[in-house]
Amino acid sequence: MRKIEEVLRLSAQGKSVRVISRETGVSRPSVATYLEKAAEHEIGWPLPTGMDAKSLEQLLFAAVETTKSTPVIPNWQEVATEIQAHNHLTLQLLWF
Repeated sequence: MRKIEEVLRLSAQGKSVRVISRETGVSRPSVATYLEKAAEHEIGWPLPTGMDAKSLEQLLFAAVETTKSTPVIPNWQEVATEIQAHNHLTLQLLWF
């Protein structure tokens, strides 16, 4: 679980990103990201009434919807033709 609440609390006390990182065990880039995202959503410490850790994480790190890509299936007949036409050609070279 992310330590967003702890990062926000320590930031409200005026501690630097480096100190927050050391005290929470969260990397400096992650601490900076947490603080940037909280600032974007205008969230500080104390948290707004009714907001718990789970809702805070969902707000700051909304899941990005991704689409499934279909794999490209090679035309094996064309591959075989190319390999037969060129003696130096391997599947690895052809793949790129």
